Amino acid sequence: MRAPPPSALLLVSLVAFPAFAQRICVVPFTGPGGPPIRNQVIAGVCDTADCVPPPKATSGNKPDWKKAKKEAVVYFVTGTVAKKGKATNLTLQVLAKAGKPKWSKVYPVEGGELSAATLSTALTGLKGALGGGTPAEKPPEPEPVPTKPAAQPTPQPEPQPVRAAEPAPATAAPPAEPTADKAERRQHFVAIDLGADLLFRNYAYANHTTSNLRTYDGFIAMPMAHLELFPLALSSRGVIAGLGVEGGISLATWLKSGRKNTSDAFPTSTMRIDGGLVWRIMPSSSIGLAFYPIVGIRLHSFSVGAMPDGSRLEGIPSLNYFGLRAGLGIDVPLLDKMLVIFARFVAIPVFRSGEIVSSTYFAAGSNFGLEGNAGVGIRIVNHLYVRLAFDFTRYSLTLKSNPTDTYVATGATDQYLGGTAALRFEY
Repeated sequence: MRAPPPSALLLVSLVAFPAFAQRICVVPFTGPGGPPIRNQVIAGVCDTADCVPPPKATSGNKPDWKKAKKEAVVYFVTGTVAKKGKATNLTLQVLAKAGKPKWSKVYPVEGGELSAATLSTALTGLKGALGGGTPAEKPPEPEPVPTKPAAQPTPQPEPQPVRAAEPAPATAAPPAEPTADKAERRQHFVAIDLGADLLFRNYAYANHTTSNLRTYDGFIAMPMAHLELFPLALSSRGVIAGLGVEGGISLATWLKSGRKNTSDAFPTSTMRIDGGLVWRIMPSSSIGLAFYPIVGIRLHSFSVGAMPDGSRLEGIPSLNYFGLRAGLGIDVPLLDKMLVIFARFVAIPVFRSGEIVSSTYFAAGSNFGLEGNAGVGIRIVNHLYVRLAFDFTRYSLTLKSNPTDTYVATGATDQYLGGTAALRFEY
């Protein structure tokens, strides 16, 4: 069952309680499905209260009373979603100070959210606690008063006539606060990936007429690390919060290469370093889908060194690519972010290729690369995912030579196919 629109929630909350201007902080809800339920509560509470974003009044997503004092926060609203058997319940609390909550109630969760009726009841009680009086979840309580002596006419002016006039001041503000809070919640501040790349490399020449150029193929396993940082997500809201930086490194310095049918073991190393800007843009914060333009640099090297006796593999150039990376990525969260499908595609104009385009091999040439990956992330616990992806990288080199040169070829391809397995921490 879907939650009622914000306008309906606003009308219910205004009829049930007069507006209050307390500064409050709705702490991120914990438990399965906590974030979307928190959004339901925010949409109905932050229309009449001055809601302070969690980073300004919490530490580690928990109330920080020193920060609260600085921000003049009067109350914290917390929520815990827990399963007991087949039932799922939300424990909603209001804290006015450290220790015992001022108000606490338990509500059933249906289909990953509060039903319209349950949400209305929860908002009524919550607003009563935040307003400083008796929670308004118990409307029958005021009615025993009319049974007292003759002073009964006085309670009757209190009901709706005064409150019905209050929708006007509040109607301009409601949509703004919940929408901003959702956007802030959806944009993570940092993401770290640690894992390994397992790739098959194939390097080959096109139209080579000399036999002194060697091809190369073999498997490469190397550790990898990747970092995404969005510093503006801590203090900004909306689209600007998705502007950040990213960087990654994969390397293996212990590899060995040899010729077929020999026991040769030439020391081999490879390294790939990326860095640049990324901008995660979410068209709809309620869905969580994000696409992100990427621009940055690429350093990618592969070299085969000499053996202890000084012998080398002739015809194998040391490659040292330096170029620009420009592309687009997409993240599609499913099942309340329990599952994330991701992909990215990047073009790599290469400005420098190393020894292959030099006086040693080919005096002139150009290089252009393409790269892509696609995979799935599975959440293990709150902020930790396992990610599996298919990766490909292909550099296409155009080489210029004369028939009388030592090395003659019109081009070469340097291709990597494989996959990545990694643990991802996202906060």
